[in-house]
Amino acid sequence: MTAHPHVERAARIIAAAVVHGTTGDPALEAAQQLDGLGLLAPSADPFETPRRPRPAPSPAAVAALAECRRAKNVADSVRVEVAGLPGEPDVSAAGGEVTLVVHPRSLADWKQWTHALGVADARATSTGSSMVVRCTYGGVRARLVGVGVPAMYGEMHAHTGRRTAVRP
Repeated sequence: MTAHPHVERAARIIAAAVVHGTTGDPALEAAQQLDGLGLLAPSADPFETPRRPRPAPSPAAVAALAECRRAKNVADSVRVEVAGLPGEPDVSAAGGEVTLVVHPRSLADWKQWTHALGVADARATSTGSSMVVRCTYGGVRARLVGVGVPAMYGEMHAHTGRRTAVRP
């Protein structure tokens, strides 16, 4: 029984790599040679078989993907738009939401950030060590996180003798 010509050729390549291989890994060398000659089968797509069509993506998946793309684009552009503000923000996009983490040195710096993003009148939530403002920026959900801001508010109110709902 004779083997297929491709099988015979592959067997010769494997034998040569095992016997005369120049690297310490003859299996890797044989695989690279087989791949270089196009003798390795491409990874099979289970949906390329007849009578097995690829399912259409759900409308929710399409909407989520579009939202994530918009958030990524906004995150990329916001880096340029906030270049003149104090500090270097850590900007990221995940789950269709843009997050800006800033480390203001003063409450004036924090006010600049909230005004630049158009959230100066938005209600902020203290996490104890950070102030979080949720808003919409560039048409996507956004979150501005000011690290150390609650402590600055607490210090300011301590100097004025006022009580605050924000815990440092």
